[in-house]
Amino acid sequence: MVTPLCFIDGQPEASLSLNDRGLNYGHGLFETMRLSAGQLPLWSYHRQRLSRGADRLGIALDASRLDIYLQQALEAFPADGMLKLVLTAGVGPRGYRYQGLSASYVLQYFPLPSMVESTAVRLQLCEYALPHNARLAGIKHLNRLDQVLAAAELDEGFDGLLQDVEGNVVEALSRNIFLFDGQRWITPALKLCGVAGVMRRLLCDDIIPGLGQEVAILPVDLASLVNAREVFLCNSVRGIQPVRELQGKARWFAESNELQGSATGKIITQLSRAYPCFSA
Repeated sequence: MVTPLCFIDGQPEASLSLNDRGLNYGHGLFETMRLSAGQLPLWSYHRQRLSRGADRLGIALDASRLDIYLQQALEAFPADGMLKLVLTAGVGPRGYRYQGLSASYVLQYFPLPSMVESTAVRLQLCEYALPHNARLAGIKHLNRLDQVLAAAELDEGFDGLLQDVEGNVVEALSRNIFLFDGQRWITPALKLCGVAGVMRRLLCDDIIPGLGQEVAILPVDLASLVNAREVFLCNSVRGIQPVRELQGKARWFAESNELQGSATGKIITQLSRAYPCFSA
């Protein structure tokens, strides 16, 4: 028996309708989650962000249906990997006006990506700038054209560093960014653009304060990043990845052994103790 790797509204290997608003207008949200030993360790954080995003986009999130579909998927999928949840505004007639349709739920399994670059992330500054949109800032909506355009600029082996239209550092292509100035950790404010990541929230609310360290959410200019003592990226699949360099502008962890005893290394250790699935 072949294990189904995708469910749509509870049906294995179903097809998304051509009239789905998520496909036609990007009217929907998604969460990409770490799957470990048949569980989603950060599910409560993902669920809260999904709920906030659904409220923002006017999508009625049926918690009971979601719980049933999620349990079905967890029982069918391999125990370890990634689970992608897509919530769309559902199938409806042509036109932008939303008519309170029944939402669609897509659950898909993927194996974990290679972690070979886990201590050697190289950043390239993208020319494409993220536009400001306070209504969409923070949520993980389906329209990722900003990231598509930015990714098209990248050289092989580099992740993208994204700024906004005012030149503030916002995030990496698919991860949030933290910098250490020697006294405290700083991560960019995301009130006008960017995705408020689940791992970012966990680190700000729990992991970094648990080490007795301060973390501030502030606007970050490029000079502050370049002059930082340490820099790392994070998301809910890979956990924490130290940054080795910003192409042509700065270098940090040039050698893997430099991570030992660093402020970043201590956070990685603290995270792996709380959530062993993120151990190196």
